Amino acid sequence: MNDVARKFPTRSLAAAFAVCFAFAAHAVGLGSLKVQSALGQPFAAEIEVTALDAEEFTRVMARIASPEEYQAARLTYVPLLRQLRISGERRTDGRSFLNITSVSPINEPTLELLVDFNWRGGRLMQRYSVLLDPPK
Repeated sequence: MNDVARKFPTRSLAAAFAVCFAFAAHAVGLGSLKVQSALGQPFAAEIEVTALDAEEFTRVMARIASPEEYQAARLTYVPLLRQLRISGERRTDGRSFLNITSVSPINEPTLELLVDFNWRGGRLMQRYSVLLDPPK
């Protein structure tokens, strides 16, 4: 085997791994949900959005999934989910968040949230299990 034939597979594999890691480094994701309210209060929570630049973040769409999407995910859709609103927030430190809020108090101690997140490069459905503690 000549030198070119021996170097080609090694260089090709190295290039392929570099491309894969580059794509992985820029994969958009949703972090954990941090609840900021208690049982019997209007709902407030936030989710950090990772690896999405400021320009792309201005064009994202996020919502609570439809009853049909809940059914497809084998989750129970409860009517109080219609009260929840999702808005985007870009903080001064450059981090992006989804804020999930309700106007009315939430009196269910557990919620299953299915967040439908869409951006120019794709779509992500993320499930969150929420346990609301009584107020302190």
